[in-house]
Amino acid sequence: MDKYSLLEKFFSGQSTEEENNVLSKIFKDGGEDIFDEYCRRKWAENDCRIPTSVKARIRQSLFTKMPRVKWRRVIASASAVLAAAVILFMCMLWSRPSENAAPEIFEIVAERGQKSSVTLPDGSRVMINSASTISYTSDYNVKERNVFLSGEAYFDVASNADIPFVVHADKVSVTALGTEFNVKAYAEDPYVVTTLVEGGVRTEAGTQYELLIRAQEAIYNKEADVLLAYDVKDISRAVPWIRNELLFENESLADIAVTLERMYNVTIVFEDEAAKGYSYTGLIRNNSLQNVLELISSTSPVGYKMNSGIIRFYMKH
Repeated sequence: MDKYSLLEKFFSGQSTEEENNVLSKIFKDGGEDIFDEYCRRKWAENDCRIPTSVKARIRQSLFTKMPRVKWRRVIASASAVLAAAVILFMCMLWSRPSENAAPEIFEIVAERGQKSSVTLPDGSRVMINSASTISYTSDYNVKERNVFLSGEAYFDVASNADIPFVVHADKVSVTALGTEFNVKAYAEDPYVVTTLVEGGVRTEAGTQYELLIRAQEAIYNKEADVLLAYDVKDISRAVPWIRNELLFENESLADIAVTLERMYNVTIVFEDEAAKGYSYTGLIRNNSLQNVLELISSTSPVGYKMNSGIIRFYMKH
């Protein structure tokens, strides 16, 4: 039996222990190129009975630039060989359908200090801020378009009047039809903020709802369980993170520290509690960490020390 037939039997679960040992020896002796070629062949054939929409979603997810993609059953990086392996594995899953099988969950994660972007199966585009996660299931764009968010993301939604696009974040849901908006919903933050850049959205929290038009935002107070809408003074400055900018509007250093930890993957320690109370206002376009720290230090009596990813703020004497 040739090597490719052995791989075929292995992936179908029909190989014997003796055949598995033969394969193991091949790989130990440097035969990884055989696996690569096998996967390329499978990728080229690509004739398994996966629905077209699912094939497109797998390819899109694998080749989208993102720090990490997780599946409930598969973890893969975006290379052609691994993509082929995932397609092969998904073929096996789809060849054994179960009426009670739960939908697959697709999760895109932007770790602290990173950002990511993804195009969803319907063509909607999502930019994902640091320390954030979005997820959706394999039945996305069939009867519904539900996306689940933890953290912050900017959505550019593909229009489809028949299937509403809904973002679920904490206790808030945002329904959109062909629009651009930002949702900030970090678990540790006291508010969930929806900012509408273009189009229109309906923001709901329990029985409360707000219909937003361009240049408005809805703020949900988690503790008070209150949802209110406000006008945005300058919509061009409303979502600075997507332009790699930082905007402070009378924000305390304690609140700024939370943003810095997410954005730069650092740990912040306050050696003096008094430093937390100083507030800052300003827009930083070149938002390197060093620039941010220098701005804080030069505009207040707060100094800093940085070593091995730990920033310590203290009061200057």
